[in-house]
Amino acid sequence: MTGRLGTLLRRHRTAAGLTQEELADLAGVAVRTVRNLELGRVARPQRRTVEELADRLGLSESDRSRLVAVARGGDVEDVDDADDEQAGSLPGDLADFTGRAEELGRLAEEAESAGRAGAMRIVVVSGPPGVGKTSLVVHAAYEQARRFPRGSFFVDLRGMDDEPTTLAQALDQLLTALGVAQLPPSTDARLTLYRALSADRRGLLVLDNARDEAQVRPLLPSGPGWLVLVSSRNTLAGLAGAHRVPLRELTDAETHTLLTEAVGGGRIAEESAAAVELGRLCGGLPLALRVAANRLAVRPEWSVQSLVERLRDEQRRLDLLRAGDIEVRSAFELSYRLLDGPARRAFRLLGAVRLPGYSAPVVAALTDEPVPVTEDRLDALVDAGLLTAAAIPGRYALHDLLAIFAAERIDEEETAADREAARERLAGHLLGRTAAAEGWLDPACPAPGPGFPTATAAVSWLDTERPAWWWAVRYVAARGRHHDVLAAARHLYWYSDRRHLAVPWDELFALGVRAAQAIGDPVAEATQRNNLGWALHLVNDELDAAYAQHSAALALAEAAGDRRTIAWSRCYLAGLLRKRDDPVATAQAVEHFRTARGLLWEVDDKLGWIVASYSLSDLLRSIGQLDEALRMVQDAHDGWATALPDRLSSRPLRGWMRLRLGLLQADCDRFAEAEATLLAAIEDFVAGDDPNGNGRVHLSLAEVLLRAGEPDRARDLLDRATSLLEAVNDVPSLRHAEQLRAQLEAPLR
Repeated sequence: MTGRLGTLLRRHRTAAGLTQEELADLAGVAVRTVRNLELGRVARPQRRTVEELADRLGLSESDRSRLVAVARGGDVEDVDDADDEQAGSLPGDLADFTGRAEELGRLAEEAESAGRAGAMRIVVVSGPPGVGKTSLVVHAAYEQARRFPRGSFFVDLRGMDDEPTTLAQALDQLLTALGVAQLPPSTDARLTLYRALSADRRGLLVLDNARDEAQVRPLLPSGPGWLVLVSSRNTLAGLAGAHRVPLRELTDAETHTLLTEAVGGGRIAEESAAAVELGRLCGGLPLALRVAANRLAVRPEWSVQSLVERLRDEQRRLDLLRAGDIEVRSAFELSYRLLDGPARRAFRLLGAVRLPGYSAPVVAALTDEPVPVTEDRLDALVDAGLLTAAAIPGRYALHDLLAIFAAERIDEEETAADREAARERLAGHLLGRTAAAEGWLDPACPAPGPGFPTATAAVSWLDTERPAWWWAVRYVAARGRHHDVLAAARHLYWYSDRRHLAVPWDELFALGVRAAQAIGDPVAEATQRNNLGWALHLVNDELDAAYAQHSAALALAEAAGDRRTIAWSRCYLAGLLRKRDDPVATAQAVEHFRTARGLLWEVDDKLGWIVASYSLSDLLRSIGQLDEALRMVQDAHDGWATALPDRLSSRPLRGWMRLRLGLLQADCDRFAEAEATLLAAIEDFVAGDDPNGNGRVHLSLAEVLLRAGEPDRARDLLDRATSLLEAVNDVPSLRHAEQLRAQLEAPLR
C-alpha cells in the first residue's frame, strides 16, 4: 500500500498548494520523510507522522481516515480508487531534489498562466549534458500537478540515442496514458485521435530529452490550458512561442545541500572544506555530483578528502566520475557524437588551450577558419549543450568537465603536429592584436595602425582577452622565442600603466629581462629592468627590489652609451629616492630628474621630457620651491600641447600635469582654481581610461578640499578615491588616503 499512500499524500499536498518542503516544515518532519512517503519508499510509516501530516493538510475527517487507513495497509475497500490516481505517466521524482528555486518559480508562473489564460504554454528547459534538465522538469511536474487534475503525462523522446523515440512510439505512450484501450492501426489515425483527446482537456505534458523541434511539434496538444515542459540539450530556437529556461550549474549552496542529502549531513559537516572543493571539482554539475555522492555512499570507509585528492588529477577525473551505469563522460559523448565533423573539430580544438572564455576570432585562429564560419560552429556547440553563451555578447564559456573532455578528444583525434599548429596560430593572432592595440595606447604614437577603430576598442579587447594574450606571452616564452617576448613586453607597456592588476606585470617584465639577456641586447635588458622595477615599485610595493632593478638598468645603459635609457633609468631612481624622506636622497632625486630632463631633450624624446618635467615639478613642490615647480609644470603642459597628438591615449598625460598644477594652485591658497584644475584632470583620466590616475586625482582633490575647510566634501571624495585606488592596488596612495582619513576624523575624537 506504500505506492497508494504516496499517490494519495501527493494529491492532498498539491491540492493544498504546498511544496514538500513547506509541508515538512508545518508538520515538523524532515523533507526526506515526505519525499520517501510520496515515492513509496517507506514500508511501515509511523501512524503519528501520518496523522500529523493529515492535520497540517487540513483534511476532512473522511479524507483523514482514508489516508491513515492506507498508511496502515488497509484493504482496497478502504480507499476510493476513483479518486486516488490522476491519469498520467510521470516517472518517479527525486527524493533529494535540490535547489533550482528560481527556475521552479518560473515554471510555476507558466503553469499558472496556462490555467488563467486558457492558452497552451510551452517551456523549453535547456542546458549542457548532466545539468539536471530531466530532474527539474519531472520535479516541476509533480509540484504543478494539482493545477492539472485531468492528467500529467511524460514521454522520453530519447533525443541523444542513435534511434530516438519515433512519433508512433510517442503517440502509443500518450494514448495509453490517456486511457485509450484500442489504438488505431496507423500513425496518422493515432495522431488524429491524440489531437482530438488533447483538445477536450487541460493537462501537463513533459517531453523529455528532445533532439530537435521536429520531434516536439507533432506532440504538442491541440487544446488550450496545457503546460508543456520540454527538456533538451538543444535550445530548440525554431520552436515558435516557447518560453526558455536555460539551466546552469548548481550554486555552492545548492551543491552543499545536494551532497548533504545524498551523503549524509554529519559526514559532509565534518569535512566541509573538502565538500566545497568536491563541488567545485564537479563544476556544480548535478550528474557529476550525484556520481561522486554515490561513490561516497557505497564507500563509507572513504573520506570526502580522499575522493577530492583523486579527482584533482584531471587525467583521471572523468574516469572517476562513474558509478554503475551512470557516467559523466558518456553523457558528453552522446552530444559530441551527434555533431557534424567540422563542429566536432571546433569543439575538440578548444581543448588545445584552456581559457575561461572564448570569442569567435580566438576559435577561428585555433581552427584556421573564417570568423563567420566559426560563429556557425559555435552556435552549433551551444545548441548541442557543449558550450555556453556568456552574458557578454560574442563570448562563450566551456564547463571545466567539458574542457577536460575536449582535451581528451583532441589527444585522441588530432596529431601532435596539428595540436601544436593550432596553438601557434592562436599565439600569432593574439600577439598580433596586442601589437595593433599599442598604437592606440602610446601617447607619442602619431598614427595608430589598422586593427582597432578607437582607443576604447583597443583597451576593451585587451581587457576582455587578457587571459588569452597572457597565455600567448607565456607560450612563446616557454619556447624560447625571445624576440616575440620582447615585442609583447613593449606592446603591453602602456596598457600596464592603465591596468596595474591585469596580469602579474613583474612576471611579464622578468620574462623580458631574460629574453634580452638570451639575445645579448643590453639596452633591451635595461629597458625591461626599468619596467620590472616599475612593477615592483608601484604594483608590488617592493621598493628595495625596484631600486636594485633600476640601478642595474642605469649601469647597463651607461655601459652601452644609450642616453635615452640612461635618462629613463634616472627618472625611475629619482622617484624612489624621493620616498626616502631624507635630504641627501632628495637632493640626489633632484639631480637625477634634472640630468634626465636634459638628456631626453637632447635625444628628442618629447614624451620622456614631459614626464621628467612634471615629475621634477612634483619634487620641487615637496621641498617648497613653488616658483620653479610652477614653471616646470607649465613647460610640461606646453610640451604636451605642441609635441603630442591630442588623442585619448595622451589625455592621461595631461591629467598628470593638471594634477600637479592643481596642487600648486592650492599651495598658493587659490582653492577655487585648484578645484577646477583637478576636476579637469579627472575628465582627462576618465577620457583616457586610466583608473590609477583617476584614483590619484580624487585623492588630491580630497586633500585640497580638506585644506580649504570643506571636510564633508573631502570625505566623499576620499571614499571615492579609496575605492578607485583599491581597484588598482596603489598601495602608497592608499597609505596616503589613510593619513587623510585620520586628519578628517581627528576633530571627532
